[in-house]
Amino acid sequence: MIKLERIEKLILIFLVAALILGIAVSAFRKARPAATVKIEKFDPGRYKGSAADSLPARDAIDINSATAEELEAIKGIGKRIAGRIVEYRYQNGPFTSIDELKNVKGVTVGLFEKIKGRIRAE
Repeated sequence: MIKLERIEKLILIFLVAALILGIAVSAFRKARPAATVKIEKFDPGRYKGSAADSLPARDAIDINSATAEELEAIKGIGKRIAGRIVEYRYQNGPFTSIDELKNVKGVTVGLFEKIKGRIRAE
């Protein structure tokens, strides 16, 4: 039989304990996989033809809860206007209707006409 010093025994016990713990963690992860959430980015390109100008209400972006990045996904709204929309909402509270979006600097009547079928205010 191999004679081990006290420190060698402690190291051996530590290594065996670490091995057992690693096996237990691996088994636990296999038994309970991590929950995953699938988040789809808004893709206006999936709506072809005239339907792209007007989305179903569930797919329209809510201008009261959208982030600047989500607003930028709307064709015609860039980083600057998206930031202004969020800032306007922060200063004045939620939009009561999509028509109120015309009060945001940079949102022209022409731009509003292009995007009104892609947005909602709830």
